[in-house]
Amino acid sequence: MDGDPAVFDAPFFSITAHEAAAMDPQQRLLLETSYRALENAGIPLEKVAGTNTAVYASYTSEDYLMSIAKDPDHAPQMVSTSTSPSIQANRLSWYFDLRGPSIHVNTACSSSMITVDLACQSLRSGQSSMALVASGNSILTPDWSLYMSNMNFLSPDSRCYSFDHRANGYARGEGVVVFVLKRLSDAIRDGDMIRAVIRGTGSNQDGRTPALPQPSQSAQEALIRQVYKSCNLGYETTRYVEAHGTGTQIGDVTEATALGRIFRGSRSAREPLYIGSIKANIGHLGGGSGLASILKSIMILENGIIPPNALFEKLNLKINAKFYHLEVPTSCIPWPTHGLRRISIDSFSFGGANSHIIIDDAFHTIEALGLVGNYRTLTSPNLLINAPDKLTNGTNGGVDRLNHVTVKWIIRG
Repeated sequence: MDGDPAVFDAPFFSITAHEAAAMDPQQRLLLETSYRALENAGIPLEKVAGTNTAVYASYTSEDYLMSIAKDPDHAPQMVSTSTSPSIQANRLSWYFDLRGPSIHVNTACSSSMITVDLACQSLRSGQSSMALVASGNSILTPDWSLYMSNMNFLSPDSRCYSFDHRANGYARGEGVVVFVLKRLSDAIRDGDMIRAVIRGTGSNQDGRTPALPQPSQSAQEALIRQVYKSCNLGYETTRYVEAHGTGTQIGDVTEATALGRIFRGSRSAREPLYIGSIKANIGHLGGGSGLASILKSIMILENGIIPPNALFEKLNLKINAKFYHLEVPTSCIPWPTHGLRRISIDSFSFGGANSHIIIDDAFHTIEALGLVGNYRTLTSPNLLINAPDKLTNGTNGGVDRLNHVTVKWIIRG
């Protein structure tokens, strides 16, 4: 993001210039991007006002607060509400007059994926009728980059060499992502444009590892297995995993090994499991990285093309890709099977909070359910063969109409 972070149309959002001067630019970006997401969804503000729409926000960067705290004698009067992380979700609820849960989540890098997990639980339980999931990252001061560099987390090359032999840390990135989530049945009823369908979500924790930032392969593996079991899905239909893939030696090897142990039995040398990470393209968005991964995955599902992993040169030698039937794409690959397209998405944090999500393409899911809906999935005759059969790989023999959440609209700041 190369624009002036101070530029903001405060009157449009019913905010005085006095208050706007004190607002963390991240709050401004969330307001603007959430408005654009609803606009893109074709939802007038009067239709969401007063509804039990939930808001789950996650920002982990506190650069603006840190800069103000250096000179508290000259801090703006309204700095407490304008910089508090909790207000990020609350401000969206206030402006749009949303009455559902309004929660800020901070689990470091996995924050936004966990907000999706929480939002889906809220929708499935009937606690909310719709949910805004919002997150991102902005870099306003050098302080946090310095602190992360001191612990050797950041790449001296300022690049995320995800799963590459050059992996030496990650690079920080900026961006804002907002999703609008609804139950699939409600989206079909309302004639909404459905971008993807969330089949399963879950979260867990590493527990006691040798060091706090050190990931746990067993915890990552257990989480993925649990999420697939929770929605009665097998592993054979998943052909791509959008990995956390930060570009650290221990993180990449741990994650790739966990994925290999889970999916190896469903894949072969001729039909590998493709893995990649958007961090190689845009850097690590901190708490917003999970939503960026979902956004990329939805674009893959809609277009039927798996893009190459940026910057990739040669696989990390510590990853036994041949044994586990893993492959990092180095060119655009058409979706390798007919019918349903399914992607798994990983997100982890340096504190050990993990999250995993499974999403399917909209077209084949709607077709398998025998429903009529709106979608943007690109299809061709040879991709429509046996679409319903690809959904019957679980013990329940089909799709539960009531336990799916639709990702409707995505907007990127």
